[in-house]
Amino acid sequence: MKNFRLISVLLLTVLMLSGCKKDDKTVSEATTEEVASIMVTSFCTGSAGTLTQMEDAVEMAMSSGSKSMMYDSSFTISNTPGATITYQYVMNYDFGFVNLNTFQLAYDASGNYSSPSISGDISTSGTLGLSGLSIYDLSAFYSLNGNALRNGTFTMNIGDNNSISGTVTTTITNFKFLKTTGLCESGTANIVVSGSTSSGKDFSLTGILVYEGNHVGSLTINGKTYSVNLTSGVFGLRM
Repeated sequence: MKNFRLISVLLLTVLMLSGCKKDDKTVSEATTEEVASIMVTSFCTGSAGTLTQMEDAVEMAMSSGSKSMMYDSSFTISNTPGATITYQYVMNYDFGFVNLNTFQLAYDASGNYSSPSISGDISTSGTLGLSGLSIYDLSAFYSLNGNALRNGTFTMNIGDNNSISGTVTTTITNFKFLKTTGLCESGTANIVVSGSTSSGKDFSLTGILVYEGNHVGSLTINGKTYSVNLTSGVFGLRM
């Protein structure tokens, strides 16, 4: 009888421990879709993301002539009335030609945005270099390379309204802008989101964003590929 009771107690202990482990696994983690939403809204023009600064650099370089000095500019930007994504940022631009062939835009900003899927309270900075501006460069495209960093808190506006605090690190590689129009034709961005959820789960995920032209592209993250609208920030699983 004593042996039976001892076995019963041991079985009960094992079941209790198993239950605890199962509960641990239910702690909320950042999902692929949540991280993808952070990546897309951090990059798209609808939220004045990194692509906006890239396009600004191209526009300024094409209209600035061959200025050799760097200039500072501070201003506030916000969304147009009725926009799907609302935002407001205080921006600082430091820009100009570093040599006859290369234009540089360095920037920092702070503010917030809200899209149908996610809201962010962020600070950001970056350095972008546009080359191919010399009259001796006969290629059809400007080439833009650089990096951008975002820090902040991101809150999901759908589902369980999870909150994520962390950083978004973007490396911009060989984005091609047509010299005749200034429009982007192609390019690749490596985006890393790392941080922790409101429940204390740490994570780090890497996405590869490929620009396919006309403000659309693909984002591959965690084995999934999404079609991305880089104007509106809308994305969906690519079949």
